Amino acid sequence: MPNAIPADELRARLKRFRAMLDRERLGGALITDFINVRYLSGFAGGDSALFVTPRQRLLLTDFRYVEEAAHQAPGWKVVTKPAALLEKAGVLAKKFRVRKLAVESGHLTLGMAKGLQKFARGVALKPMNQMVEELRIIKSPWEVRQLEAALRIQERCFGEVCRMLRPGIREYEAAAEMRYRLVKGGADDQSFECMFQWGSNASRPHGRPTDRKLQESNIVLIDWGAKFNGYHGDLTRTFFLGTIPARLRKIHEIVAQAQQQAVERIAPGVEFANVDRAARDLIDKAGYKKQFGHSTGHGIGLKIHEAPTLSWRGKGVLKPGMVVTVEPGIYLPGAGGVRIEDDVLVTERGCRKLSRVPIGLRWNGANA
Repeated sequence: MPNAIPADELRARLKRFRAMLDRERLGGALITDFINVRYLSGFAGGDSALFVTPRQRLLLTDFRYVEEAAHQAPGWKVVTKPAALLEKAGVLAKKFRVRKLAVESGHLTLGMAKGLQKFARGVALKPMNQMVEELRIIKSPWEVRQLEAALRIQERCFGEVCRMLRPGIREYEAAAEMRYRLVKGGADDQSFECMFQWGSNASRPHGRPTDRKLQESNIVLIDWGAKFNGYHGDLTRTFFLGTIPARLRKIHEIVAQAQQQAVERIAPGVEFANVDRAARDLIDKAGYKKQFGHSTGHGIGLKIHEAPTLSWRGKGVLKPGMVVTVEPGIYLPGAGGVRIEDDVLVTERGCRKLSRVPIGLRWNGANA
């Protein structure tokens, strides 16, 4: 069972959310995305929703989760729904005389919205797709500690798995070993399917592990993450075993420089696109513009990919408390690829790299 979220942390989140409702002149909100349910209430179970007004805070669930909800979401009134969830939400909206109800439009189908409207006849539904996400983008000190705990677990496991790499091991075997060690080491689970890519497979930015065997001389790309108390870490390292081809050595040096430049650009008030540009301009000038086609980074937290997005299309500026990945790459089909990724906290005066795995052409025990 996930660790409890401190009561003062939950109170602060709900206070900010209610201030948002007041600012938008909304009588209440129905929260149906399970990640946002967890963020506001602490409840991590399934088949649930939150009904929030300036005075009420109700957690709608069913019999299977009553005990868990009472434990994880203190202060919330747990309401079991004898009927469908949306029917119950509609009944509550009318009961508490909510005139305008915010709903998470990104998590309600048209059919669901029509069903809610049927039971909340007379209540105006206000689509608000990023209500809770707007709060989640800024991490509290407690949340940063959860992210750091995830990173410490995955960094230890990185060293353990790298020490067992031998010629002949298959990518999927190494990936399975990593997941096992992450959970044994204290993680809830892996953040995503770990990517172990040897040789030319490393040219696939999001390649899945295959039965390819590790050779005595190979480029090795590992993208892995641990989830701790719901919060996701996300790191990538690329290194070499045996002989290092000159072409791949060159792109490793370029990517490492690009990543460093992007990290150094991170500070409050800096536009998202400018962080991306710091990495992309260097890679473009080196002649690899077409080999770097993804964004430079993204936010992490209760989801592995969340706002903000550090891309050439990104709109907005960095603020203290945001946590982002910085992960430029160069990919050469048929030869291999390099990506280097760290997790970075925006501070009041600049930034702090949360991850600690050194960057180098080779891995050794000192990197663990």
